[in-house]
Amino acid sequence: MKLLGLICPCEEEWAPYERYFKEKSRHLRAGIEFLEGELADQPVVAVVSGVCKVNAAIAAQILVNVYQVEGIINSGTAGGMASQVKLLETVVSTDICYHDVNLLNLVKLHPFMDSDKPYFQVDGRMLQAARKVAASGTFLQKIHFGRMATGEQFIVDKERPAINDTFEPLCADMETGAIAHVCYVNQVPFMAVRSITDTEEHNGLANFEANFAEAASRSANFVVGLVAELQEG
Repeated sequence: MKLLGLICPCEEEWAPYERYFKEKSRHLRAGIEFLEGELADQPVVAVVSGVCKVNAAIAAQILVNVYQVEGIINSGTAGGMASQVKLLETVVSTDICYHDVNLLNLVKLHPFMDSDKPYFQVDGRMLQAARKVAASGTFLQKIHFGRMATGEQFIVDKERPAINDTFEPLCADMETGAIAHVCYVNQVPFMAVRSITDTEEHNGLANFEANFAEAASRSANFVVGLVAELQEG
């Protein structure tokens, strides 16, 4: 890819990239700093979007319109939803849904998605590269491939069963669906990589805070490998 976009929701999720990223310039747009440089010899525009869907969507659309990126990767942390996903393991998206949006709104209204599959699919080339990176065996954590769900809430026990029954996601966060949505309508390749801070067994804000830095680091390590693989390919 000539130019790749990288979105992290918050500074702590961007921090692990600083030792890999070679910054060349930065520009403030819509109150958000966009950093131009290189990651694993790949030209990249990186941005800390701010948390939640609207902030993530703003950053993604600027990457598309202003920088004309040829792909976007979303990196950070998430809460584990499926029982097989454990603390500090990493989830790579295969498709993405909203858990707090009526899916009929995506089918009956713009972007008029297929009623049988109202989920945002990730890019095939990115997915192939991610599977190759995961198979390298160079990571401490297990790498899962599957669905991510996005909504404007921190998931606790009472919300988890209904979301799992309806959408069967591996993990949940507050930004991925919005970025995937922007990429879908603009026909820009997309993938998300999130590592797990909390689960049903180890739940709550205390676990989230205790595992946040390490989860962010593990997500970044995988993404650096993914970017290098995409560049090589």
